[in-house]
Amino acid sequence: MTDRTVLISGGGIAGPALAFWLKEAGFKPTLVERAPRLRTGGYVIDFWGLGYGIAERMGLEADINRVGYHVREVRIVNDRGKRVAGFGTDVFAELTGGRFVTLGRGDLSQLLFEKIKNTTEIIFDDEIVGLQEQSAGVRVQFKLEASAHLIW
Repeated sequence: MTDRTVLISGGGIAGPALAFWLKEAGFKPTLVERAPRLRTGGYVIDFWGLGYGIAERMGLEADINRVGYHVREVRIVNDRGKRVAGFGTDVFAELTGGRFVTLGRGDLSQLLFEKIKNTTEIIFDDEIVGLQEQSAGVRVQFKLEASAHLIW
């Protein structure tokens, strides 16, 4: 049987998640990211509902709860940092069955890369600049001339 290969462009959140699920479906993923390394930092994500369920299915629940923030109160403060209003988050815990965590984007990215690092070819510091359909598949040209892959 010929390997079913797939090329994924982008190493944000969606790229590694897609690589995980395509590997589960029997594909051999390659992920290319133009940044020289995994990006860190970024905004925070309120992780609950469908996203939390998907993380559970990926085996990430314990990890997202370990690195995430379990917010107990949302506060509104004035310019001196004094609390002027706010509310507890008990209602979120009740509505989600305790399946609610705030997670840094960089932390989620790191967890996803850890999940795929042994099953996905990952190419950093390069980008796709051309695709050429051929009888045996698609030839992918990367920005760095030395790297080219035949994907079918």
